[in-house]
Amino acid sequence: MTISVNLHVALNNFKCDSRILKETKSIACNFFDKIYIAALWENGVEEKEVLDKKREVWRVRLKSRELPKDIFFQTLKYIEWMARIYFRYKKENVLVVHCHDLAALPVGVLFKLCKKTRVIYDAHELETEQEIGYHDKPSLRKRISWWIERLLIPAVDTMITVSPSIQRWYAERFPQVSINLVRNIPSISQNQSFSYPLREKLKVPQNALLFLYLGILGTSRGIQIALKAFQDPHVIHHLAFMGNGPLHGNIVDAIKNCPRIYLIDPVPPEEVTRYCSGADVGICLYEDTCLSLRYSLPNKLFESLLSGIPVLASDLPDQAEIVRTHNAGWVVQNNTDSLVQFLKELTIEKAKQMGNGLKERVKDLSWENEANVLLQLYEKVLPKMQTTKLLK
Repeated sequence: MTISVNLHVALNNFKCDSRILKETKSIACNFFDKIYIAALWENGVEEKEVLDKKREVWRVRLKSRELPKDIFFQTLKYIEWMARIYFRYKKENVLVVHCHDLAALPVGVLFKLCKKTRVIYDAHELETEQEIGYHDKPSLRKRISWWIERLLIPAVDTMITVSPSIQRWYAERFPQVSINLVRNIPSISQNQSFSYPLREKLKVPQNALLFLYLGILGTSRGIQIALKAFQDPHVIHHLAFMGNGPLHGNIVDAIKNCPRIYLIDPVPPEEVTRYCSGADVGICLYEDTCLSLRYSLPNKLFESLLSGIPVLASDLPDQAEIVRTHNAGWVVQNNTDSLVQFLKELTIEKAKQMGNGLKERVKDLSWENEANVLLQLYEKVLPKMQTTKLLK
């Protein structure tokens, strides 16, 4: 009997990619005999990993890995990565290639050209408008990204984005392609009924609130603004970071100067909401440095809300709309003075009042609702005979 296969491709190490984990789990429950996830090997991760009976991960170990990192050799590494994925799975009955972000899209189109495979393009962010100041000239890398996306998007069968603003942006530029919204919301099953005693572990005093930042410790996410604001002597509240990234050292330095700042090791995706519910306020202060960040709708925003804690968010369109629509926290201007003023005025009573009934107000925000959209897309993309066969 021929085994039906769904191939997911991502140019990362697939170590903590909660979106792909959620999507493949939902798809595995409804379609396909086997789901393969092709990623990129690096030190510290397994080359092969079995997630469950249906899902397997293969991280490509590049022979060209030690070559220099200039654009020529990076291109050679990419070609090796793409070719090895194709030759590994070309004999499998791959019905759909699900491309996670732009780097994976050429792999999907290669399968379509050679194997008549259906292709889904899942843009986790507005990648071609990333890290470019509004008045800066685009780099060579960005111009190449624009060219690749415009060339290949017409070949996809359907496309997924993560926020309404990004969905509109793509719809205006590619009206011939179906652009769909599947937000990166945690699964309800991750929302533990008991919380981790984070306040107690960090010994936060009763007269102060504990703010929690989740995710990559990178630039343009408001981390440096938050560090400066929370070190202000007039601020009594505490701030914890959970994650890894290039600003790790900045946080360590701030901790030396301010005992109200903490750094916590990351936890598995299924544990995040349990830890989050042990804090008082989530923090999501993305900076308006490029369209990708302006239109972002980060996972950390939803992780906080589904944990039952309100969120302090930047005044960016999609994030602010979620917070205001659900009366789920506060929106501030993303600068140190505004943040310090807000923190000085925020009391424990105000935070508790905002948190009362929050889970009920955000009950429509769930991965299960987003997964329904995803499954409907797969039903449309798959040939009718295959869909009927797979659903039996």
